[in-house]
Amino acid sequence: MVLKNLFGKKDQTQKPVQSNVNPTENHDDVSSSAQQNQPNEPQAALHLENAMVENARNDTPETRAKVYQELLFSDLLLSLADPNPNEAQEQTSADGKPEVNVAILSNAQGIQFAAAFTSAAAARRWRAEGGQYVSIRGQDVFKLLEPSPAEVIVVNPGSAPFVVLNKVDYRQLAMGIVPQSQKSPVQVNVGTEQEQQQQQEGMQLAFPQDVFTDEQKQHTYHILSSIDKVEAAALGAILPPNAPQDSGWVRTVFLRIIGVEETQEAVQSFCLKVRESMRNNNEIFQETQFEVGVMPDPNFWLAMHQNNFILLDKNPPKIPAQEETVSV
Repeated sequence: MVLKNLFGKKDQTQKPVQSNVNPTENHDDVSSSAQQNQPNEPQAALHLENAMVENARNDTPETRAKVYQELLFSDLLLSLADPNPNEAQEQTSADGKPEVNVAILSNAQGIQFAAAFTSAAAARRWRAEGGQYVSIRGQDVFKLLEPSPAEVIVVNPGSAPFVVLNKVDYRQLAMGIVPQSQKSPVQVNVGTEQEQQQQQEGMQLAFPQDVFTDEQKQHTYHILSSIDKVEAAALGAILPPNAPQDSGWVRTVFLRIIGVEETQEAVQSFCLKVRESMRNNNEIFQETQFEVGVMPDPNFWLAMHQNNFILLDKNPPKIPAQEETVSV
């Protein structure tokens, strides 16, 4: 299986649609720079980031509600449209307050979305060369975007985990209501192909710590380490389309492979052989149903390392240094 995330890094060839909306309060407008740090940068929304990671590991109604609550009360960096060089002066609304030109972008499927970030570091992972952002409390972001054409708000696109809020959800958040959704808004970046198909089918991923027992993890590590064509592995679970949340999750071993022909038949054959190698002559997997799939996207594996979901990696990526202060 090959999966891909719906909202990746910003396509610089796309032109954002400017949405002139007037915030109800005064907010600090700041710009992002990839080369220098500024002392007055906004503080990262650490409680929200922690809630997102916890929900990615274990999606329950409680961890889901925690994400929504932190979205309401955390300060977010809202991406703004690039300034128009032909406009010499800042535009103001009828009441004299400055207008905010929110960047409304479109993904490959034509879905219009707005981007917000928990930190300046997350903003730079999406747009390394910098951009215009405004720091606003989460509930005010949702109020601000209600009249906009954005069908979706994405928090931390280009990072993992990230949050996708549809119009129904973020309208409820704008009113201070915690959505009672049965599907987690938290997702992870995955794969390089079949984006449209997988997103339309609504497949979900999760990485709970207890998806396999410690004995199964050790056995899996031993088997996969001995296979030359397996470069990296992570353990998680997939919820197939239309499967029940409480009983439909399938344990899955995600692989990064080398030296295998890049065809569906060759990849599937390799995955089946790996699964059989794990099952053969070992009782610990006789009663455990699981699948094996391939994730080629380097962003997926970077996210696995950043969130400690990795089982093994024979060629680990360079992890960006944690920045204590970042300019925005």
